[in-house]
Amino acid sequence: MPTIETIEPPQGAVVRFVSDLHLGHERCEVPSIATLAETLLHGIQMLVLVGDAAETRVCDWQARGKALREELRRTCKEKNVQLVEIAGNHDPDTEPLLIRFWGGKVVAMHGHALYKEVAPWSWEYLLHKNECNKLIDNFADSDTNLVSRLELSRAMCQLTPPILRRKGIKNKYLRGLLHCFWPPQRPLNIIRCWLTCGRRANRFAERFFPEAQTVVLGHFHRSGHWRFKNRHIYNTGAWFKHATPYCLDMQDASVLSYKKLILKNFP
Repeated sequence: MPTIETIEPPQGAVVRFVSDLHLGHERCEVPSIATLAETLLHGIQMLVLVGDAAETRVCDWQARGKALREELRRTCKEKNVQLVEIAGNHDPDTEPLLIRFWGGKVVAMHGHALYKEVAPWSWEYLLHKNECNKLIDNFADSDTNLVSRLELSRAMCQLTPPILRRKGIKNKYLRGLLHCFWPPQRPLNIIRCWLTCGRRANRFAERFFPEAQTVVLGHFHRSGHWRFKNRHIYNTGAWFKHATPYCLDMQDASVLSYKKLILKNFP
């Protein structure tokens, strides 16, 4: 399974980057693949899914997530749009964890590798730190070796899903409350990570791919654009309840637009 790939889009091709569709999840706000395709695939030649395209790890939505992902793959093929997929923490079965475009001027990765813990705010990590930290210790060179750091993020995702299942909690409102506020460190870690993700991504780029002029992320479910000297960091948000999806369109390594996405014929 490749960890890093290099892609050279055809000259003049419009490449669209989006992330965090979370297809199959009960809180996903994509009404259907057909409706999504009407907006998402219009006027482009390549679509890059920057992680968490679907719920394909061990979870209650796995079967639906995989089915919707296959439908999206078929639709892209029918529309003659090249689909490029990058692994996130909810779809670690996807092959590449990082892709370099246009000779490495543009780098796309989901963003969970920015933290060895993958998601320091998650139930999986907060309630099972010992298991997670033991795994982190097995990747001793993850501070200096990019492949090791990326593979640590995949291993963490494959470790944690079976650990925690919200068994017995059938009320969706109670599940939602627990999801947001328990344990107490969770909301604090979420806010801290939101406020620092741009700077952290820039430091990560300086360490592992300093040649990158543009870095595209997802993972944090909050869109954003940060500039650090000659490097731009973009986060494309999420198609998730209480989040907003954005897309980054590029052509020949230059940004065409960074904009909020509104699905046609859907409020």
